[in-house]
Amino acid sequence: MNRNTVRLVMRREFVERGRDRGFAIAVGISLAIVLVSVLIAALVSNKNKTPSFDVGFAGSRAAVEQQIAEQSAPTYKIKMTSTIIPGDGVAAAQQQVKDGKLDALVADGKVYVKDSVDPKLEPVLAGANLAAQVPNLEQVQPQTTVQLAPKDPEAGQRKTVALIAEITLFSQMIAYCMWVATGVVEEKASRVIEVLLATVSPRALLTGKIIGIGGLGLLQLAATIAVGLGAGSATGALHISTQVWQTVAIVAVWFVLGYIFYASAYAAVAARVSRQEEMQTAVQPLNLLIMVPYFAAFAALSNPDAVWVRAASLIPPFSVLIQPVRIAGGDASWWEPVVAIGLMAAATVGIVLAGARVYENSVLRFGSKVTLRAAWSAGRKA
Repeated sequence: MNRNTVRLVMRREFVERGRDRGFAIAVGISLAIVLVSVLIAALVSNKNKTPSFDVGFAGSRAAVEQQIAEQSAPTYKIKMTSTIIPGDGVAAAQQQVKDGKLDALVADGKVYVKDSVDPKLEPVLAGANLAAQVPNLEQVQPQTTVQLAPKDPEAGQRKTVALIAEITLFSQMIAYCMWVATGVVEEKASRVIEVLLATVSPRALLTGKIIGIGGLGLLQLAATIAVGLGAGSATGALHISTQVWQTVAIVAVWFVLGYIFYASAYAAVAARVSRQEEMQTAVQPLNLLIMVPYFAAFAALSNPDAVWVRAASLIPPFSVLIQPVRIAGGDASWWEPVVAIGLMAAATVGIVLAGARVYENSVLRFGSKVTLRAAWSAGRKA
């Protein structure tokens, strides 16, 4: 396969599609949706709500500490329900913290929390154990925070970023794979394909088309993520950290693998039909196939350690949309991404070779829809 020919086709697809008004409209709509989503998230998070917390106090100082905390709560613009815990009920109260029934437990000069103290609650809990605020009480040491069920503090934010990127990735993949399929059918329906294949091999034409359109898709994905991260950082809705950039890199890797896999399949299916009306029906099974892992990814967010989620995150092509969520949330073991990427790469090579064969054997066969069996076994015929 001639590299110069592939490069020529790739440049043609990139430039021509990039000049298309539909591409500009799609990019504008995508960026507008991202900006609106970020602004809504910022408004919701910054809305003047009075947060409510349920805190348990234990020990002989519990009544005094509860009084201090209740007096301090209005100062910090929060509502707090205080519960006196008997001396022998500390263990049970700690379990309530783990279960999420209590937001915090103050006992023996320590603050017990599930994973971290809410920033809005932290100053009140600090004031609950400052003897300077209470006459006739001995000086005490500052409190120590004890995490009963610690977790990655960045996991929640990275999962949010992964979810947004997941939706973007899915929409981008569907849109650009459909562009590949539409381009194949357009060339076939107009008989331009006969002129092109007089000087270009089918595989070079297909390779250049997939890379050129995929380059546009990757460019739009990068622009969308950049605008989203920038807007999120500017409005305070998002804290940009190393983990966030890692999540973005993970999504980019899986976009490349997933796009090449599905684009090859879409091109092969589209080559078997000769009219745009037939294409929609022909690619419908592929649309359904890509939607399965998309909806499964939402379930993976809430239950990432489920057996079926772990299995699906390794199996191509479902891993394209499920594995990034588990990686971003810190739920995947070190070997899972390695295995998932290895299997997906192998599956992508296989589907590219199979798709190229079907495309080559179908693209010059006009009229009725070419059966998959005929497309697989037949030679290229005019």
